[in-house]
Amino acid sequence: MKNVSGALLAHLDGTVTTLATLWKLTRNDGIEFFFTDHDVDIIFEGDTYLSRVGYNRTAVQNNSGMSVDNLDLVGVFDSASLTDTDLRAGLFDYCKIRIMVVNWSDLTQGALRIRSGWLGEVILTPQGYFKSELRGMTQALSQNVGEVYQAECRADLGDSRCKIPVRPPLVQRSTSYAVGDFVRVQTDFGVVTTIGGEPTQDAYEDRYYECTVGGTTDVAQPVYDTTIGNTTTDGGADFIARDSWTRAAVVASTITNDQFTITVSEARAVDGWFNGGGFTFETGDNAGFTIEIRSWVQTGSVLTLFLPANFTIQVGDKLRLYPGCDKRSETCSVRFDNILNFRGEPFVPGTDELGKYPDAQ
Repeated sequence: MKNVSGALLAHLDGTVTTLATLWKLTRNDGIEFFFTDHDVDIIFEGDTYLSRVGYNRTAVQNNSGMSVDNLDLVGVFDSASLTDTDLRAGLFDYCKIRIMVVNWSDLTQGALRIRSGWLGEVILTPQGYFKSELRGMTQALSQNVGEVYQAECRADLGDSRCKIPVRPPLVQRSTSYAVGDFVRVQTDFGVVTTIGGEPTQDAYEDRYYECTVGGTTDVAQPVYDTTIGNTTTDGGADFIARDSWTRAAVVASTITNDQFTITVSEARAVDGWFNGGGFTFETGDNAGFTIEIRSWVQTGSVLTLFLPANFTIQVGDKLRLYPGCDKRSETCSVRFDNILNFRGEPFVPGTDELGKYPDAQ
């Protein structure tokens, strides 16, 4: 049941209505966009909904199933805030969306909330318009819950089940830490911070720190010892320096937009070390984008991507990257020393073994 004010309900039941649709988009980077199908801008709840973007939507259909909501959005580029470059870069894919209807002649009547959810992948057409489907909140309930046993690990490198500290959180002041917690600490303060105040990876000097004595960190950050294996006392907690899995790198030369060379310091790297891993651009036109690595050639430090970058890669672009995991038990044990958290069943007999029967002879 939808909540609607009595005044708006009476207006909807009337013979003549003055309705406008408002839709709010929130991208994954937090930037918000407000649009309306009315012929002038509408200011509602402190937000200005622009009328300069022409769009159309299909009717909304409700059902008791868990399928994708039957609602498609179609729009054209008629605003400087919504460009085909951003759409092609995937900035609007899977963004949050809220759609509602208001009485534009009397906004004090409130709104009728039609849908909240997420957009699917935004598609650009040769005719110059874009379209996408709305994925409602019940879409998440249609996903598979159980897991099927398999020889390969079901966890992803660095997630809560794998527990490898690919990119641990920043250490906080006056905060309690327990034994086994991992943090990253800025130890190079000469590095220029990026937009948003987050330092680039080289500010952490390719180190993370493991708490070996639990306690509360000091109000002021001490000077951390970056030598691997050495301990730093921070308030009542002790942290030991570890060699980071995430490394700072700089684009040295470009071959194509899906292949380039980098300057990186990683003594453990061999051919294939970063295969299946990923990296995130920290500066340049692609800043903020994460791309999966197809292959790594140690000689020449050549990275090849599965997909080309959205924008042109420039020499000098900073990035952070981490190695790949092929999800085999041998890799988990030898490379990451993490076999206790391996989430596969490599020793379960296959179907051929299970299908055998005793030889009658």
